[in-house]
Amino acid sequence: MLALAGVAALVGVYLVVWGVNGIRRTIAVWASDPIPIEEARLADGTIEIEGTAEPLSGTLQSPYDEAECLAYSYSKKREKRERNEDGEYETEWRTVDSGGDSVPFLVSDDTGSIPVDPAAATLGLDTEYSSHVGDVKKTESRIDPGDGVHVIGQKVPAVETDVDLGDERAYVGDGEETPTFRITNGGELETVARMFGRSAGSIALGGTLIAAFGYLLLTSVPGIAA
Repeated sequence: MLALAGVAALVGVYLVVWGVNGIRRTIAVWASDPIPIEEARLADGTIEIEGTAEPLSGTLQSPYDEAECLAYSYSKKREKRERNEDGEYETEWRTVDSGGDSVPFLVSDDTGSIPVDPAAATLGLDTEYSSHVGDVKKTESRIDPGDGVHVIGQKVPAVETDVDLGDERAYVGDGEETPTFRITNGGELETVARMFGRSAGSIALGGTLIAAFGYLLLTSVPGIAA
């Protein structure tokens, strides 16, 4: 039992470190401001933009809603009822299927447009479809053509990718110079809120695991409390 708690404590340390680094990335995003896409085309390294998502060379069809989209994630959960140690029934929703896909698309504002390859991005998507039939729940989150998006990433030469970017010479993607590569429905505030929420949740869960290990250690090992 103590060994398992020790493993949980190590996981807790990892979650706390990940969360702290996430808070730092969140502060970095909040401290910067999106720039017009016209300027982004001339900039190097990390760029932050906001605009409207538009098709570049094609779109996808989402699996549940069958909607035309540029990126999606989906999840299917099934309700399970099992008896616990006290003989009482407990309900748990278990994920039985999940996934996602994306295609390169344009982000446009009043000054121009620039392609974005979301393949390696962390996506903060709004839920566009949800159903609950019997013991099955399905949800689908998407970026649709015409959606407003916030993007922070690195400008990369088009020669460094195999995806079809047409005649474009550069795109926004992942790279060592950017603290994070993230695409979010909405604006900068939504990005910061999502990043902070994930990081704070990781720190809270990690701290709980570490505290549980400490409590178990104090109560299990004779004389350690003294």
